[in-house]
Amino acid sequence: MRVWVSAVAVCVALGSARADNGDVDTPGADRGYIGKPIPVLEIEECAGHDQMTPDELRKAAAEHFDRGETLYVQGDYHGAVTELVAAYCFAPYYAVLKDIGQAYERELEYEKAIAYFEKYVLEVPPDAQKLGVCGNDPQVDKENVAARIKVLRNLRAKIRVNTDPPGAKVALLDYQGTVAARGSSGDELAVLGGHYTVVVEHEGFKEISRDIDVDVGKPYTIFSKLDALQGRLRVRVVPADARLFLQYPNGDKLQIGIAGTGSFESPLPGGKYRLYAEAPGRVTVARDIELIADKDTPVSLELPPVPQFGRRQLIAYSTLAGSVAGGTLAGASDNAGIVLTGVGAGLAGGFFASYYATPHDIPLGTSSLTITSSLVGGVAFVNTATLFTDTTRVRAPAVGVGLLLGGGVGYYAGRRTHITPGDAAVINSGAIWGTATGLLFSASFEADDKISSGLVLSGLGMGTLGGVLMTRYFQVSRGRAALIDVGGAIGALVGYGTHGIVSDQTSAAGSSGASQASYTLGGMITGLLLSGVLTRNMDAPKLVVAPTVTKTPAGTTMFGIGADW
Repeated sequence: MRVWVSAVAVCVALGSARADNGDVDTPGADRGYIGKPIPVLEIEECAGHDQMTPDELRKAAAEHFDRGETLYVQGDYHGAVTELVAAYCFAPYYAVLKDIGQAYERELEYEKAIAYFEKYVLEVPPDAQKLGVCGNDPQVDKENVAARIKVLRNLRAKIRVNTDPPGAKVALLDYQGTVAARGSSGDELAVLGGHYTVVVEHEGFKEISRDIDVDVGKPYTIFSKLDALQGRLRVRVVPADARLFLQYPNGDKLQIGIAGTGSFESPLPGGKYRLYAEAPGRVTVARDIELIADKDTPVSLELPPVPQFGRRQLIAYSTLAGSVAGGTLAGASDNAGIVLTGVGAGLAGGFFASYYATPHDIPLGTSSLTITSSLVGGVAFVNTATLFTDTTRVRAPAVGVGLLLGGGVGYYAGRRTHITPGDAAVINSGAIWGTATGLLFSASFEADDKISSGLVLSGLGMGTLGGVLMTRYFQVSRGRAALIDVGGAIGALVGYGTHGIVSDQTSAAGSSGASQASYTLGGMITGLLLSGVLTRNMDAPKLVVAPTVTKTPAGTTMFGIGADW
């Protein structure tokens, strides 16, 4: 660098010389192969020094050059660039361009280094000669620097793209849209310096892209948070007053929807969620769901009632029914002592059998169905026996056999079907009111024992069957069944009382038993119907009926109703 100082005077006039070299670019031009313009150089913004004499210019240039040389040796390449640029502005000698480029190269600013080296190659005059015996041949040095430019241009920049979530696919597109590098998030992608578009893709997430200008040989780290594609969650829950909670993939649990609507619908990012539904008196239900992006995910939840246990009522009934069964079975004998012994044995057997044989967590529905079936069996057997015999010694044991067999069948059916207390109550109500209807019909017609037994059996069978069918299509709670029973009882009492009022105002003939039974039957049926209608909104039907509109292949529009069960 010292050689330059002695040659400044003869080289000032050469500062504007140019060499014709097709291997390099001019400032501000587009390189084409990477689509990135050459940066603007500091020497292109030099201030004018028209007021200074040539000696002053040489002196100022030498001072800046000396400071630049010292800073370069000390490793302060940024400061060296500043001083060398100032030296070139005072005396634009081409050799200084190479020195500036070397300082930038040491500072790892390869873009600027390449630009100054290109400027140097352009500035070396075609007739430039060595300065002294030990100097470098400018023509040879120009060729070496041109080769150095090619090496620097091929230095690869390292780009690392990290994403949340990880595992995304990454592609780097050059300015022409061609894929320059491809990999996954976290990979180090090597590319030439230039302008690129970073494209990040991940299944279930929105594609993102961003532009980036890459300097030669520089490392880059990019972080991209991906937004998940959204699907649509549709939830229908029974009962309608249930509250819905959604646990997100990050563990947050938030209430969704509004209690009382029975449904929820909202767009959500795709992923795995956990849905909770809870309601008073119901078992909390949790379900894992996977929401798929750009798709609807329908979910239906039905919360079962909180289990109610019926062990106590079953033990109490078994004790009572055991005593009745024991007594009636012993009733085949005319010996009073045997009958009393049968009552005692049945009472003890019913208590201890139910106490030790039934589980502590026996559901209330199973317990209720067992009791109902036992009573139905007793009524059915005694009336069946009445159809074929008038002997009490046959009828009495039939009661005990029916109680025992009916209870066994009910217990087995309840355990197998997991019947709810509400369904058991509906079957019980059907059996009771069917039997009552048969009895009142027989009283209305003043029928004999055999016809009365037939009517009772018919009413019992139809009522029980009707209750079973009701449980298939309607979800009736135990409370609603009880209200309907109360309505039937009140209706029967009102009918009975109405008969008394009417008979008092007409004649004594109106007070016959047949007429009284007819009034009672009418009141009972009216009470059952009214109570069923008035309590219709207490429970949700299992059979959902909705209007439908469809088109036939021929193009005809058809209207109708559809149901799901």
